Amino acid sequence: MEATVAIPAAATTAAAPPDSLVLPQDIMNRIQFSACFPAEQPVELELGAGDGSFILKYSALHPERNFLAVERLLGRLRKIDRKGRRLGLTNLRALRLEASYVLEWMIQPASLSALHVYFPDPWPKRRHWKRRLINHRFTELAARALKPGGRFFVRTDDASYFEQMVEVGNAQAAFTPVTEPAELMAVITDFEADFNKDGIATRHAAWERNTAAPSQHASPEASTAP
Repeated sequence: MEATVAIPAAATTAAAPPDSLVLPQDIMNRIQFSACFPAEQPVELELGAGDGSFILKYSALHPERNFLAVERLLGRLRKIDRKGRRLGLTNLRALRLEASYVLEWMIQPASLSALHVYFPDPWPKRRHWKRRLINHRFTELAARALKPGGRFFVRTDDASYFEQMVEVGNAQAAFTPVTEPAELMAVITDFEADFNKDGIATRHAAWERNTAAPSQHASPEASTAP
């Protein structure tokens, strides 16, 4: 029997109305995607979806895939729900919980075709770096959650955090570095668009879950885009 950890009270939410895209909370069991979406399709997960400006656009472009948006803040979750229903996105669902908890305790092993983490809190002060979401433990969980051939995509505008992302992603033996597809890079968040206008670059990196036994590999193919 799998162990569980406590969820902060702020992460709980009332039952969603019947027409909502927000999944009912069951923090003691792993998510069964077949029960969440009307069609059984590859599932992509975005952790820390913010106001949904990425996942709303990307799920609309890919009706042949299912998408789960995880966001802790209720106001942002409601925005994703409202806009997603307005757009008729039957392939989009949302969940209000902490990102790290969802990845460790609620995602079935080898169930995701892609994992997206864009602009997580950089915790810029060195003494706070231990609070950063993406670390060695996170890449272990990501590798477990992804199907063979599944991909892990990250973006940040923080140089030191990007170095850490690249370091831990490259150190994960189950991953092989790849280049983020141009089509995916073209879908940017509203936050990203604002700081790009100010000349702040987006730093991208991506890895693919190995289909065979892990091997040593070279430095990841990471890119910086304006």
